[in-house]
Amino acid sequence: MPGASSVSAWYPGLDGVRGVAVGMVFTVHYLGKYPIGWMGVVVFFVLSGFLITGGLYDSRNELHRFRNFYIRRTLRIFPLFYFVWLCIALAAPFLHEEWHPAQLLWPIYLGNYARFLANTPAVDHIYTHLSWLPIEIGHLWSLAVEEQFYLLWPLVVFMVSDRGKLIKVCLGVMVGVLLLRIALVLSIPQNWVKMEFLYRMTFAQADSFLCGGLLALWIRGPEKRILLRAGFYIFLVSLAVLGLACWLNGPGPQFSAVVPATPWMSAYGFTLVYLVAAGLLLSSLSRENVLFRVMNFAPLRMLGKYSYGFYVYHVILRPILIEPWGKLHSHMAFRVSLGVEFLTVFAVSAASFHLLEMPFLKLKSRFTVRHQELDSDSLPRKPVMETGGLT
Repeated sequence: MPGASSVSAWYPGLDGVRGVAVGMVFTVHYLGKYPIGWMGVVVFFVLSGFLITGGLYDSRNELHRFRNFYIRRTLRIFPLFYFVWLCIALAAPFLHEEWHPAQLLWPIYLGNYARFLANTPAVDHIYTHLSWLPIEIGHLWSLAVEEQFYLLWPLVVFMVSDRGKLIKVCLGVMVGVLLLRIALVLSIPQNWVKMEFLYRMTFAQADSFLCGGLLALWIRGPEKRILLRAGFYIFLVSLAVLGLACWLNGPGPQFSAVVPATPWMSAYGFTLVYLVAAGLLLSSLSRENVLFRVMNFAPLRMLGKYSYGFYVYHVILRPILIEPWGKLHSHMAFRVSLGVEFLTVFAVSAASFHLLEMPFLKLKSRFTVRHQELDSDSLPRKPVMETGGLT
């Protein structure tokens, strides 16, 4: 619990952060006119970096650290992900699905490259003979980015091992990625920027993961107390700077300049977003601010508990849920339909968690080995579960 001395303490407020993030993403696809909800994906990346880096660092002296990490990740992400693809495959003969060759990248966690290889965002949908029922898969790009990052990052953590050196790696890469994004915005084709190239590329989002990783490393050292006290102020200052940047870049109608496809957001705006996310995350760990109570609100934490399924299902279910309400234009009908849609996605996600995901999660202890390798500079630790932000 918050305040515990162990670096492996469980912070329930992090489920609240997940709930906020997935709720923001929900607004993008179901409200449309509030496009700032895409920032929830960056919140997931920061949270994922925090949790995964913490787990990797705590287990750095285990004999079977690689085996344990990848088994846990596989049992967490594959069952739901490939259940969805199995359903899509089974539906193909009935829906007459039209596949583009680039869409074969989606089931192997490379879908974030699909629209750039095909040079069209149309590959974010699998079209069917029902014009109102495309199979939406574009949102799965964030899962691809997360898994690609974690093919490399465990190697770095386990090889470097030293906390101080890892902190320098995080800071160096964060600065390097920021400068690289700025350079690429000025040099790559503008239609790629408009297709969210720098939002969907793993290398361009590495700094958001490492921002979370940096926080995880800092709270495992003498900086912890100061960092937790500063979290709420980091959130407020970063939010104010982000708001100012949005205003200076001219939001226009429906916040059109605050989307990831704009040059300023692709260049330095992502950095401001993940600093806000970092402040929110730190605030959820300390009782000394109001955000701690918000992030520990039980319904919000419950939403966060089911956030992986909610994220995956909410876009896929959208055409089915939106169609019955399409001709209802009154404000009251809209609010009722939105509530029904949200609760339906939540119910499907909860059922998926308990019936599909939990049986696999229970296998983690069976397939992981907990023996530890000790050296003169470390004591055995109880490693945290290798759980990501979204997954």
